[in-house]
Amino acid sequence: MAGLMVAGALLSGSINVLFDRIASQEVLDFFRGDKLNPKLLNRLKNMLRSAKVLLNDAEEKQLGDNDVKGWLDDLKQVLYDADHVMDKLSTEALRLKMEKDDELESTASKPSHSVFKNPFEISALKSEIEEILDTLKDLLEQTEYLGLKKVELKTTLHRPPAPLLDDSKVYGRENDKEAIVKLVLCDDVGDHRIVLIPIIGMGGIGKTTLTQSVYDDTTVQQHFDLKVWVTISEDFDVLKITKLIFEAITETSCEAKELYQLQNKLKNALIGKKFLFVLDDVWNENYLLWDSLKSSFQSGDQGSKIIVTTRNEDIALMMRTMHVQPYELKEISYENCWKLFAEHVFGTIGSNEVHQDLEEIGKQFVKKCKGLPLAVKSMAGLLRSMSTSEEWRHVLQSDIWELSNCRDIGSVPALWLSYRFLPPHLKPCFSFLSIFPKDYEFRKDDREQIILIWMAEGLLQPQKGKRIEDVGEEYMSALISRSFFQRSRHYSLSMHDLMHDLAMYVSGQCCSIYDSCNDFHKLNGSKTRHLSYMKDLKDTVEFDNFSRVKYLRTLLALPLRYTYSWQKTQLKLEIVVKDGGCLRSLSLSDSCITDLPDSIGNLKHLRYLDVSRTKVKELPHSVCGLYNLETLLLSGCINLRQLPTNISKLVSLRHLMTRLTPLKEMPPKICNMINLQTLSNFVLCKNDGSRIKELGKLDNLRGSLEISGLAHVREVSDVLEGNLKNKKYLNELILSWNGVANSSTKEREVLDALQPHVNLKKLEIGGYNGTSLPDWVTHPSYCNLRKVDLHCSNLCLSLLSFRR
Repeated sequence: MAGLMVAGALLSGSINVLFDRIASQEVLDFFRGDKLNPKLLNRLKNMLRSAKVLLNDAEEKQLGDNDVKGWLDDLKQVLYDADHVMDKLSTEALRLKMEKDDELESTASKPSHSVFKNPFEISALKSEIEEILDTLKDLLEQTEYLGLKKVELKTTLHRPPAPLLDDSKVYGRENDKEAIVKLVLCDDVGDHRIVLIPIIGMGGIGKTTLTQSVYDDTTVQQHFDLKVWVTISEDFDVLKITKLIFEAITETSCEAKELYQLQNKLKNALIGKKFLFVLDDVWNENYLLWDSLKSSFQSGDQGSKIIVTTRNEDIALMMRTMHVQPYELKEISYENCWKLFAEHVFGTIGSNEVHQDLEEIGKQFVKKCKGLPLAVKSMAGLLRSMSTSEEWRHVLQSDIWELSNCRDIGSVPALWLSYRFLPPHLKPCFSFLSIFPKDYEFRKDDREQIILIWMAEGLLQPQKGKRIEDVGEEYMSALISRSFFQRSRHYSLSMHDLMHDLAMYVSGQCCSIYDSCNDFHKLNGSKTRHLSYMKDLKDTVEFDNFSRVKYLRTLLALPLRYTYSWQKTQLKLEIVVKDGGCLRSLSLSDSCITDLPDSIGNLKHLRYLDVSRTKVKELPHSVCGLYNLETLLLSGCINLRQLPTNISKLVSLRHLMTRLTPLKEMPPKICNMINLQTLSNFVLCKNDGSRIKELGKLDNLRGSLEISGLAHVREVSDVLEGNLKNKKYLNELILSWNGVANSSTKEREVLDALQPHVNLKKLEIGGYNGTSLPDWVTHPSYCNLRKVDLHCSNLCLSLLSFRR
């Protein structure tokens, strides 16, 4: 029942996004023409405003009221439908503009494929809008009987997001850590070669944080030959866990497909080694699976240890070594909770700058968190974005604290409140994260791609004077600062299980994950909008079931980053793209696809396409009709040699990644793609070295840029027109002479003309045949240039002398 209250909060943010869509110039221009009656647009805006002001009251009144819950669920679906209709209008307006530009450029140009296949579809679109209006009218008429009224909910953000604090500080756990370290270091284990130490406690009590502190302890590190951490969660896959451990201790990839073969490899690798394994967050109650896993460990040396963290005492008793009792974590004391709270909210414990009123209210919050560290950090993450005692008291007086059945869905009131008081624009972004599985490691590359996917889904609200990607960075930072993420291993972030449960619950049936633990047949064909699948599935995914999902907007292959897997997913792409549908984001990275069907051109709403590290040989020319496409990821496509000739028609494209893809040349008119923010590679080939000047129009390029084939440059003036010196957002530049140049003198002149902006941080030069470098490389104005890598045989200079 506790989960009912959050649906309305999520919808408020969705309505704001929809308002932005309705106010877009493309939609307004479309309605100003003769195609659609402007009164339809005004009616839609007015009805959405009427629904929005009731959402906060609906959050409260749906508690125990299934009718209000149903009202909110129906509203969520009609908002998706309205957003898709607005996108149809924007897409058609963009298509008409592109056709007009083509006609002006050449009378021989071929007409583009319209999202409206015949004139009667304008009438069909009008019918869609009228149906949405009728549904909204019915929903608004119900509010009188449901007793819904306008209620204000303050969600102001007075301070900029603070950085995520280091979760390695373990308040109130000094005695616990000392006791567990003692168990871990004890070599007097009797008849047992390997000892298992279970740590049990409720969700959010700090089991993982404490275990990390033990695992990273200097004395513990020095005591063992091998250490491996594996997060288990709900999927106790013996083959997968064994493979992870083997690859961690050998630092090699393993392609063994049979468990018996892999277990023998692991046994041999452990012979004579004293190891420490951590199996974090175990849910498996099947003893046979545990027995199968531990059989691989018996060759380890005397004194080896396995730490297991779990919420379930029965699991701990099943797995433990007989003479070792499970170590139970209790709640931390009020005093330690206050220290944790104060550091997260005020920055420094006992600061004199703490307002007396806030401190007094803060102590009441700490009492309500009942010794649960996760609840304390969650509450602190919310409150440090508020600066007045009035706002704090408003949260403190919420009825949500009195909910008795939050645990029915695995959560606590503090977490619900941290979500409830999120600014509306952050709620859809947090909800979307439920498409990622539990214990997913959000590394830097993942977070960058998530922002691009948020952008593709229309979840980022434009701000004047800011790049939309920078807005996404702010959203991510705000979620991090409010403790929706926690620090994980490998310098990454993760979501606590309870926080993930919260994300799953607020997204409802809109987001689904398919992996070996889930039943594809349970997908809700009419309500599932966002779907992900895991790249390391043991069995072929039943992609035929995608035909049951009618309104899919997102399909992601996870992890988003590169991950080695000996089995590629057998994806039947035609099923996904045959109708065009609603897809905004499509990730097929690391799958076995070799061809993209021409029908991919039907995906008129597509904004994010990732086919990285596939064996795709070419992109069909129909891709050039995807005028909404903002991100195209093609890195590591080893069979891809050319991009489509008309790719410059992708006027919305902002990110084009082709790193480690052996392109022979760049397509024509790439200089027209003035919205490009990322262009990982610019390839020059024989007879087109002059095209380097096309870079001159792409002043918004940022991140890393590689220019290869510089041996084909003939005129230094062309290099100067490329104007690298003006590209102030580039932080990495890779210059490659992979060919036979006219002379080393000309190469030196070219390199001199390639002088970048002083903001550059990293420079790499390869294949350069000159005997000296230009003065700008070592000039004091390039103080930001921290690293220069030289791969040049003729340079009589020390590589180390150019590293800063």
